[in-house]
Amino acid sequence: MKNKFSFDRFGQVLAKDWKDYFRNFGISLIVWSCIPILFWVTTLIFDVNMGADGRIAVIASLVYSVLMFVPSKVYGNANLSRDGVNFATLPATNAEKFFSMVFYCSILTPIIVGLGSWAVDSLLALLPFGGFYELVVLPKSHLGMQLATIACSVLLVSSIFMFGNMVFKKRKAGKTIAWTMLIVFVITMILQLCHFWEAFVRWECYGIKNPEILPWLWDAFMFVIAIVFYILTYRRIKNQKY
Repeated sequence: MKNKFSFDRFGQVLAKDWKDYFRNFGISLIVWSCIPILFWVTTLIFDVNMGADGRIAVIASLVYSVLMFVPSKVYGNANLSRDGVNFATLPATNAEKFFSMVFYCSILTPIIVGLGSWAVDSLLALLPFGGFYELVVLPKSHLGMQLATIACSVLLVSSIFMFGNMVFKKRKAGKTIAWTMLIVFVITMILQLCHFWEAFVRWECYGIKNPEILPWLWDAFMFVIAIVFYILTYRRIKNQKY
């Protein structure tokens, strides 16, 4: 197998993964997209309204949560000694396998669940009864920044769980969540002991002339961390022993 990237082989890998994707995760995509129905039924039972902000949070939570499970459901065997042979012997380069994984885990899945749950939510909002009394839309002000934040956060979450899928053998999503929480806790404690947050607040208040740059800096930080985890995932695929 030549190491040179081939779009023809990449298309074949995408087609093969397409079958595995919908066979292993198709029902889950439908279930996740239809969860807004549960919140709508709740508004009927308790006779309350649920505004657009709360429903945006629900849709975002659905997208982020599905990103945690799709790698292990579709590519859970990729790092297993015996069951991973099929993944290892695919007639494709490691890069082609990796980019196919990125496409299904980081691009297609959030699009399907995000648009699917939004479509279900919108249909429920059009009904003359129930507590969804307005359509969910992103405000036009700072739309570019909002889309950038959504994209970077999606890539960050997806990259972490893709890496966890290639590291852990069992209970991949649960272990990735546990280790991520532990690492974030340790880093937060270290920064707290170093008085980082106090220094950051002072810098935020007095050290920058344009406060609007802060969201973009945060997006850039998330994007860089996501790239790091994507690189680590690729290296795990490349160096995986079977």
